[in-house]
Amino acid sequence: MVRGVCLVGLLGGFLAISPNLRDFVVDSYTAFNVTMDANGPYSWVAFGFATFVVMLIYFSRGSAVR
Repeated sequence: MVRGVCLVGLLGGFLAISPNLRDFVVDSYTAFNVTMDANGPYSWVAFGFATFVVMLIYFSRGSAVR
């Protein structure tokens, strides 16, 4: 959990100090939302499921025995 919070904080710091990066992220997010809305509600469900699976894999690697 700490790892995830640190990543979000680091991303927020980069977005706060870089206007070009912030504009790129906001424009990409807007284009993503327009594309997802054009494809209907099922695309949002698939995106949510895919995000959950990726987060599950990412966070389980950090707690694996080495």
